Amino acid sequence: MRLEHKRCPFFMLLHILLQLIIVATTNCKRLSPVSLSFNPPYIHNLVSGHNTTVQLTLQSKQAKNQTNLSLRSFDDDVANVFNTNDQWILEQKTDDTNATKNFTVYGKLLGKTKVCVNLHLSDDILDPTDISNKELSLDCVNGSNGFSVWVVQPTGRVVNHIFLSTLIVLIITANFLMGCELDLDLVLETLKKPIPPLIGLCSQFIAMPLLAYSIATVIFMTEGLYSFALGMFISGCAPGGGASNYWTLLLDGNVPVSITMTFISTLAALVMMPLWIWALGDRFLQSQTVEFHIKIPYANIISSLLTMIIPLLIGICLACYKPVIRKNARKIMRPFLIFVVTFLVGFGAVANLYMFKIMVWRAIFGGLLLPWCGFTVGCFASLLTGQDPKVVTAVAVETGIQNTGIAIMLLKFSFPQPDADISALIPVISASFTPLPLLVMVGIHELIKRLNSRQSNKQSGEVTKELNYDGMQTTPLTLGDGNWNADDIKM
Repeated sequence: MRLEHKRCPFFMLLHILLQLIIVATTNCKRLSPVSLSFNPPYIHNLVSGHNTTVQLTLQSKQAKNQTNLSLRSFDDDVANVFNTNDQWILEQKTDDTNATKNFTVYGKLLGKTKVCVNLHLSDDILDPTDISNKELSLDCVNGSNGFSVWVVQPTGRVVNHIFLSTLIVLIITANFLMGCELDLDLVLETLKKPIPPLIGLCSQFIAMPLLAYSIATVIFMTEGLYSFALGMFISGCAPGGGASNYWTLLLDGNVPVSITMTFISTLAALVMMPLWIWALGDRFLQSQTVEFHIKIPYANIISSLLTMIIPLLIGICLACYKPVIRKNARKIMRPFLIFVVTFLVGFGAVANLYMFKIMVWRAIFGGLLLPWCGFTVGCFASLLTGQDPKVVTAVAVETGIQNTGIAIMLLKFSFPQPDADISALIPVISASFTPLPLLVMVGIHELIKRLNSRQSNKQSGEVTKELNYDGMQTTPLTLGDGNWNADDIKM
């Protein structure tokens, strides 16, 4: 009978681990003397449709060896590298060799990418047809052997200037009209019961920024989509939008509470938005380049917010001086807000067609998730504090509807490119899809109202009688609602 030699499984596993450690250590020692440098060290202003030349310097101390070097863009849709199919071979003639090569980067689409460098020693067996030699991972992007490339939109586009200039005028006008139609007496009367406005303020500037931060971290940061994450966070820090007052009215909510919360959140945004951006915003401004770091532009942020608040205060003062202005402003405000939303979605899409090219499912999902979660947070916060249904409606709508115009303006004018253009896509998506759940809620609300009305009519058993006394007819009476008196009977 033949006996088989059996080895202990533990020693077999230990042997395999030691072999892996030896191989890894050997490879690190072989490649560690190789260093790379680029001139310029990065490109952060490459215009789409243009190209630029970069000089690569490779320094190696591997004597009597050759080094094979290949380049490839991590995201070919943003930028690509010319002549990447040919491997460069560095002949090693001395113990310390410097070699320089030039390569060309072509910008294709707005975004950020990296040109990654793959290095192999001459005695490595490389199969040119092996696809695995051409694949790049996130480790390559996060490593030090990459060249950062940012592609921006061409400057001087007339349609873009028209869009931004009109956007500023519309936002200033909208805030001026909001101030004109604001009734300070109504606000002061509402503040006598401060719990509902306080719930709205906490939901707007505590729950929503933290919610936006969480969505940005889970959905965007895990994939390296820092610009989208920035847009999500800024949108979550924005104050409530004026359209919330009209949606509250359609849903039979407490309109005075909604108006008061909009006014308070607009004023509070001057402090709360820079505070949140200072506290958590730096994480979303990672540049993928050690030599370059984006600083948060606090001065631009505050100036953008002042552009929003000053017209609001001017409108309030004018309405107090001439109350007739308030009446006229209320007639104009609703159609004007509809026009603003239509302009943002319609002309904004035409002026920024690049958005459809960079739009990914994560951006759409995140843009949808933020307002819908806002409605939920505001609703549950009100229910937990025991508010009546009308207040619950007002707080939920106010929390979910962000002032996306302010978010877009702040992103466009405060942050550098291409972050400004990429991040502005998120508030545009939110503005486009926020009305969808509200329309559904309005439809359900109207259906419930009609069903309740029919049910109450059946249960009340309204009886209308016509009484004739000596040929004289009385007016119809509704028995059951209790809202009648003897004067209603004509004798």
